[in-house]
Amino acid sequence: MEEPLPFAEYSPFFAERTERLHAMLTNCGHCRTFDHNYSWDGLKRGSRELVIWQYTLSGMGKLRFGENEYLIPPGRGMLLIVPENHCYFLPEGTPYWEFLYVSVHGSEMVRLASEFRRRHGFLHEFSLESPTVAAARQLLRRCHEHAITNRYAASAEAYRFMMALLEEPAANSGGGDEQFLRKVHAYCMKHLDQPISVNDLAEAVKCSRWHFTRRFQAAEGRSPHEFITELKMRLAVRLLQTSAGSVKEVAAACGYEDTSYFCKVFRKFYGTTPAGFRDRRQES
Repeated sequence: MEEPLPFAEYSPFFAERTERLHAMLTNCGHCRTFDHNYSWDGLKRGSRELVIWQYTLSGMGKLRFGENEYLIPPGRGMLLIVPENHCYFLPEGTPYWEFLYVSVHGSEMVRLASEFRRRHGFLHEFSLESPTVAAARQLLRRCHEHAITNRYAASAEAYRFMMALLEEPAANSGGGDEQFLRKVHAYCMKHLDQPISVNDLAEAVKCSRWHFTRRFQAAEGRSPHEFITELKMRLAVRLLQTSAGSVKEVAAACGYEDTSYFCKVFRKFYGTTPAGFRDRRQES
């Protein structure tokens, strides 16, 4: 029988003072909280892009993602990206939440997490024997043994964990929903610089708007509009980070003809204006 993990939290925090690495382990842990003030808001954790995997072992948590709420019972994990309009917490009426978590950061980690969410959504069922849970347990043991001694080892651990995550099989072995979502994602990525409507997506996969919306909601766990907005906001963040274009130019590149509306959507999604986000990046 596998030896139980101790309750502990580990924060490697290796500074990036030489070459820039695109994957880094931020922290990980095995926790149990009884505190109903336990709450993490994806819009209040800074502007650095962070990927969080959190998996319920016992008890239960709750996630608000956009306008919807989801229970996180034993066997279910969530994959979240910061900054993002989400909040997870210990709900009233639930005595405790026991979970494993792994947090990583870096542009490659965000890319891989986005790929996992394209395939599976932000919520996924993991068995205790799954590659991801096994990788998280191994990572915690290595931290417990003080085996991660430098930032290169920490970067390798971040990659190792994300590769295990991407090994996860699709919940629907038939693959129909995966192919459906792949077509939707490909259409969106090709047309992010244009307005995208639900009708456009339905036409791209050759079905009625009603059928498309029902199938997409069931497969993805959120509305097509929320999905489109997230992709456009991720592009906006990338452009604000990597280009010197004006906010108006960034808005146009993301398919928003009205810059004021773009700023309103961005603020709702990230809790700050595009200019404020860029200023915070330059200060950090």
